[in-house]
Amino acid sequence: MLGGALGEAGQSLPELEETLKKAKQRNLAWYGPRMFRPSYFAGTDVLDVATKAFNLFASENWLYGRTSYPALGEFEDDVLDTLYDLFHAPAGAAGILTSGGTESLIEAVHIARDKAQATGKTGRLNIVIPNTAHPALDKATHLLAMDVRRAPPQETQEAELDWLARALDRNTVLLVGSAPPYPFGEVDPIDRLAQLAKAHGIRLHVDACLGGMILPFAEMLGRQPPLFDFRIDGVSSLSVDLHKFGYSAKGISALIFREADDATFTRTVFTDWPSGMYGTPSISGTRPGGALASAWAVMRYLGRDGFMERTRKIYEIRDEFIERLRALDASVIGRPDCYHFNFALAGLDNLLLAAELSKEGWIVSSTEKPAAVQLMITAAHEGVAQPFAKAVADIAMDIRKGKRTGGGESSVYSKVVVKQRLAKGNEARPTAST
Repeated sequence: MLGGALGEAGQSLPELEETLKKAKQRNLAWYGPRMFRPSYFAGTDVLDVATKAFNLFASENWLYGRTSYPALGEFEDDVLDTLYDLFHAPAGAAGILTSGGTESLIEAVHIARDKAQATGKTGRLNIVIPNTAHPALDKATHLLAMDVRRAPPQETQEAELDWLARALDRNTVLLVGSAPPYPFGEVDPIDRLAQLAKAHGIRLHVDACLGGMILPFAEMLGRQPPLFDFRIDGVSSLSVDLHKFGYSAKGISALIFREADDATFTRTVFTDWPSGMYGTPSISGTRPGGALASAWAVMRYLGRDGFMERTRKIYEIRDEFIERLRALDASVIGRPDCYHFNFALAGLDNLLLAAELSKEGWIVSSTEKPAAVQLMITAAHEGVAQPFAKAVADIAMDIRKGKRTGGGESSVYSKVVVKQRLAKGNEARPTAST
């Protein structure tokens, strides 16, 4: 008797479609006027382009983009050329496309380690990162047998810079800044971090996975976001997720290097087996051609002007949210440079506020240290700022009057569950989870 997904007999296509539709109904809608958790929506037209391109190339393996499927290789070159221009990469720069931000960050750490070892550096190497840097960097150091030195929470940016400077030593090979970090929308001081990296002769990686497809167009619109790219001397590499605000289907990210020889430390080329050359530019082997086609198609569909227009619209929506929340005496955490931001109300359990908003169908995220409600703004939120602000005001009043009590929930980015095989006849479903 087979269990799980594979039954004894197959389902008809109509039955299977109905099953899938019912399964999807158990999920939250991934975008919509009340969905403020990470989603990257610029309009149904863009979604249609991204989906159609993905479906057209869904069965083509990007691993063979330089052999069997040359169109995928051409898409890859076009996308990289666009990114070189957007991030002001100098002559001689290079880049690779990856499966997502985690792979891009792992490879950024991988390059730093292997280049340092190639110059004779020995011992247990380490990287130094701000408190808000992505946990994929901790994953990278674990996989690469390195140490990570993550700053504790600091009251000011200056205090964190001081901590980072003190944490550097002779075995440090990489410093990281984010543009912006996920917990808060304020871009790290990349120029200051670059000076620090140069002074110690180490690499600086900029994690622009979240803001890389926002900030260049914000600058074109005259918003004057902080510089974060290769115009800053000392930036060694930069990562950007195209499946975030590049609006493509998942999963595709990019890692851009100032120096082309960095790519030699990420690639694998192997010939000592019967099937000839096996070559990959990074960790992944098989990759979905649909993700690459989707990224390319969205770029072609929107063009520079289209990206600017979508960027302008979403910033205007974000600004209205901030204005209406400040009218409630909410404080915005830091100086948000991109679409997402965090707010808090004084004298209130803001994690409880986040939980109560979600119970009423306003699906928000939250952060701790400081406790705040987090909003990821998209095009789906046009016209929603006023009713959202009213909901915040009403719930806050109830909390202050004691009508809504209890502790707020801890912030969660993602969870892990390990599905265990069960003994026969055991109806319990034990799992190990974190």
